[in-house]
This record gives sequence, C-alpha cells and structure tokens, in this order.
Amino acid sequence: MNVPPTNADAELDPVGIFRTIDFQGLSSVIVAVSGGSDSLALLHLLLAYRELKGLVPKIVAVTVDHGLRRESAEEARFVSKLCEDAGIAHQTLNWRGTKPDTGISAKARDARYDLLRKAARDAGTDVILTGHTLDDQIETFVMRSARTGAMGTGRGLAVMAPATLLEREIWLIRPLLDIPREKLRNYLRQHNISWRDDPTNDDLKYERVRVRKALQSADRDGLEREIAQRAGARRELNSRVAQVLSSCATIHEDRVEVSRAELFKHEPDVQDLTIGVLLAAMGGQSFLPSADNCAKASQHLGSKASSGRRTLHRCVLQLRIDKAIIYRENRSLPEIVVETGETAVWDGRYRITNCSGRAIKVVAAGAAEPVPSMVSSPVVLLDDESAVPMDQARLPGGISVARHLALFDHVLSGYDEILAKSVAKLFRLQDYKPCPVNQVNKN
Repeated sequence: MNVPPTNADAELDPVGIFRTIDFQGLSSVIVAVSGGSDSLALLHLLLAYRELKGLVPKIVAVTVDHGLRRESAEEARFVSKLCEDAGIAHQTLNWRGTKPDTGISAKARDARYDLLRKAARDAGTDVILTGHTLDDQIETFVMRSARTGAMGTGRGLAVMAPATLLEREIWLIRPLLDIPREKLRNYLRQHNISWRDDPTNDDLKYERVRVRKALQSADRDGLEREIAQRAGARRELNSRVAQVLSSCATIHEDRVEVSRAELFKHEPDVQDLTIGVLLAAMGGQSFLPSADNCAKASQHLGSKASSGRRTLHRCVLQLRIDKAIIYRENRSLPEIVVETGETAVWDGRYRITNCSGRAIKVVAAGAAEPVPSMVSSPVVLLDDESAVPMDQARLPGGISVARHLALFDHVLSGYDEILAKSVAKLFRLQDYKPCPVNQVNKN
C-alpha cells in the first residue's frame, strides 16, 4: 500500500496536495475512508506524501457504517483488510439506533461527523481528513444555486471550505477539494488499487445524483471559477465586517449596543452582514437572517428616527438617538432540564455544564427582571424553586455557564474564521482553535 509516486502521477502531486496542512505537533490524524474511490485515493496520497516528506503523524483510518445499505458492512470489512495489509490502524464505527424517516442524508452526515469527532478525541487529535472532491464542490454549488433561485446570490455559494471546525473542537480538512474525481480514479488505476462503488450514486431519487448526471455536459471550468470567486468575496467581506464589529458594537449584559453613525460609514453589504451577525448571535440562531431581513434591519437602524423598535430574527431592535440596542425578544424561550454530568445549550445562547450532583432546570428570567433585555436571560431553578441568575459568581458549585454562539460554535466554515474570531472577542469568549490549513493558498 505504501507506493511512492511514479511518472504516471505527474498531474497528481502529493506534496502539492498536503503542503498547506500543518501536521506539526499532531500525534495522529484521522482519515475518513468509506471504500469509495475518493477516500481511498486520499489515503494512498497521504501515504505517498509520508514516503516523500515523513511529516505525517500516525494515520488512523475510520470507516463509518450507517447501516442503511446491505453492502455497507462488507465495504467496511474491505477497508479494514486493506489497512491491515498495510499496517494502518483502522476502526469501523456504526450509526446505531432508529433511523429517521425524513432528511436521512443530512442526519446521516451529522451522525458521521459526530462519530468521526469521537474517533479524533479517542486518538488524541484535532484533525480529520475527508475525501471531498471538486466534483462534490461543483454539485453542491449547483444545488445551492437552484435553491437560492439565482447563480449569483447568497454567501452559501462559496460552498465547502478547505477546512471546517466542528463544535469548536475538531478541524475537518478537505485536501482534495480542487481535484476532479476522475483524476483520483486514474491515480488508483495506475497503482492497481480497486475501490467499491456505492450503488446509491446511480439512484436518481437523490438530488445529487440527478445534478451529477446533468453536469456531464456543463461548463465545469466556468463553475469552478465562479466558486473560487465566491469564496474570495466571502473572505473579503468577512474581513471588513470583522473590523467594523470591533469599532461599532459593544456588549452589555444581554444586549449589544451599536453606534449608528459608525456603522453607516460603511457600504451596504458591510452594514447588512454586520447587523445580520449580531442578530444571529443575540437571537441564538445558527444561521444568518435572510438577505431581505438584513436589509430591513439596516433600513430601520439607518432611519432618521431617534426612537422606535421592530422585531427580526428573534431579536428586538430598539432605536436611540445615537445608537441601536439589540437583544433577544421575550418569545419562544425554552425550559430545559440539565441532568448532573451533562452539558446542554439553552436557547442557542448559553452552554450550561452541570456537575453539581443534582438535576437543574434552566428557564427565562421573565418578569422577575425589570430591564427589558434581561427578561429573556436565563436563570437556574434550584430544588426550592429559587431562581439564580446565570452569573458564575452566584451559581452553586459544579454549575458552569458560557456564552454560546450558535452561528459558529457547531460548524465554523474556514471561510468565516476571521469573522468568528471577531465575534468571540466582542463577547469576551475564548478564541477559536486556529486552522491548521493555509486556506487562502489552498483555494
């Protein structure tokens, strides 16, 4: 399996593929290997890179068996045998439990990433490599374009980043994102390496399969250029907004105050994204407001009025003479029970860890708080039903609370790293783990 590159591989250079990844300080790295051509090519190219440079730590191949197809168990055994023959550590992880009736693809992806993160923790690493290819990137771009209704709108059209941070914990890296699948298959053929095809890749009931077939006659070069342009534009706008956030926004308890004059020194796209990020953060949302709602919020803040309020994206936008105040509206606030030994996120805004030895209930403060922005803040109900605010100094021992940024803390696209870091700084939170990939040079 440790086959060094040959002259036939001149177009597929392992050094060029992995040179942007910093493997220094890693004791191991997880490689997601399904048995298909993309992931097997990733594994073999990584081995070739190790032969050439010797910079790669211990490789742990992980196969996730979702249990959705009869062939999946045999495919996992196929990968296991390949790794055993090559002396590579291998694990098969199973998605257990009842499978959902709807949204199976998205839920299977989430389960796969959860299992891969567990494997990374067990291996003592914070890096997972996956075999997403240029074909996957183009297909995703076309599908998202169809949903937005135009080929030229939406931040999501930057699609997959070379690296994504999962749960503030593990970086998922996609080294093959600019390489066509057929080139990877040619590499495997040149080395007499077989792979297993997933039969669902030909099932037209799946949107991605239909898009893949339609793309056979498409201008792929043009689509690739469009994706790169979108990625660059997203990074550039993020950088500008990160600077604006530091100059125009201030956090006070459960509200953010925005200097209206400072914000409206900047271009409309900067204004809209700045407000959108603040609305998502204060509203506990994992997604930005729609472009239409961002524009409405900007129009409200940019008016000549010195007072007035409106509600958008679960937030109240309250005008003052020289500033705007944004806070979570008093609506649809949850009640949750956090058992001892567990961690839970309340309202997308607070992460509560309970090691107190007893279950606790977390609810909204409600009318007990006279300040409007604090009405939607959380409190802990203890055994005697007394309410304790989420002030770390006043909480019982064993209970800890941290601000949670739903927009970035679950999944942080590497394109948004600089923006996320600026929001974390604004909220005085721990910084995000640095990305081990030079993403600008990668794309």
